[in-house]
Amino acid sequence: MKNTTSLLILASAAAVVAAGCTACFASWLWAGIPLLLLVPLAAWYGWKARATSPPPDRRNRGHAALPGKPVPESGAPIRTAPATIRRVYDENDPASLAQRMLDQGRYALLLRPQIAASLRADQRQAALRALDEAMGIVPEGDVLLQPWRQNTDRDDADAARERLVHVDAMYLDRFPVTNRQFQEFVADGGYQNMPLWDATIWPAVLDFVDRTGHPGPRFWHDGDFPPGLEDHPVVGVSWYEGAAFARWCGKRLPSDPEWVKAGCWPVLTQGTRPMQRRFPWGDTMDRELVNLWGSGPGTTVPVFDLPEGVSVGGIYHLIGNVWEWTTSNFGAWDISARRLETTNPLKSIRGGAFDTYFETQATCQFQSGESPINRKHNIGFRCALALCDVISADLSELHEASGEELAGCGAAAREEFV
Repeated sequence: MKNTTSLLILASAAAVVAAGCTACFASWLWAGIPLLLLVPLAAWYGWKARATSPPPDRRNRGHAALPGKPVPESGAPIRTAPATIRRVYDENDPASLAQRMLDQGRYALLLRPQIAASLRADQRQAALRALDEAMGIVPEGDVLLQPWRQNTDRDDADAARERLVHVDAMYLDRFPVTNRQFQEFVADGGYQNMPLWDATIWPAVLDFVDRTGHPGPRFWHDGDFPPGLEDHPVVGVSWYEGAAFARWCGKRLPSDPEWVKAGCWPVLTQGTRPMQRRFPWGDTMDRELVNLWGSGPGTTVPVFDLPEGVSVGGIYHLIGNVWEWTTSNFGAWDISARRLETTNPLKSIRGGAFDTYFETQATCQFQSGESPINRKHNIGFRCALALCDVISADLSELHEASGEELAGCGAAAREEFV
């Protein structure tokens, strides 16, 4: 229609020119009338085409699921090339649905004993490989949590406010959740799937939109992340959005003790305080290993960058790049009377960000707090998973696994934090 309209306009214009050269004003007027009618007609057809055309299918962006990246012997992360063609899934075929979940990075759900037993052996092994590549193991043990507010010179009062907390074995994402990963959640209707969301926040979910009013992180546009930032950590998401994403993929947000333990990697010796690192790489700040104020580009960087700053357990960017939501309330583990009192509880955030200036705020122990509905430019998140909530490689071939042997396992990870 567009080409036909254009040809008519050109033909009418040619007729007007020819008529004007050889005829009187009346002939020109009669030839010009069709042109005057065609202009609004062409505009109307263009408007109708835009109004009736279906919205773009953002599932077909050509993005591969990004479950995570392992750390090979060379120290450089393995990068997965994005898929150029989306698979077509059969909603009535369990194997096809399982493949869809693998492609979305939802391997943790597939590895639940009740579901894993019904998977094909190759899909079960693929899910286990994805888990191993995407998440690092944090072993069971105690971690010493220090008060959220410390004196400049550490004293006996600070020591009295420390708390030794036991942490069950768990998996923790090697990388913060990226824009590419979060896009899978958005495309799958995560913002419309209300069972994923805390019931108390249901009235506010409609407000969790991007710059153009589409469901999604605050700084996205038309339901999509800015070009070139697919491997950057997603930001502009509230605590509730992070928690909903975690449920969607079969995980959860880490607790404060879990996050700290993954970073400082305590070493316990008989009869002594745990020996804990100040930073994931050691006890001395090295700004070449982190994305902080003055040592980075002034914005986020891809989650695979700065591999030298990785923790003992192979976890990237626990310090710098973006603050990270945890499931704990701010100050919950400070046993002193100097806890921060707020009208609405704040959620704990950890790790510092690309715009963090003070080195004292970029340590494994430093804790800050933020309202759980805030959607800031420097706050992201990563997910955790209790080790006992999924099958292990040893159980992967046990078709009869049903989860009874895991009853009660990981109870500490599901503790209600006050």
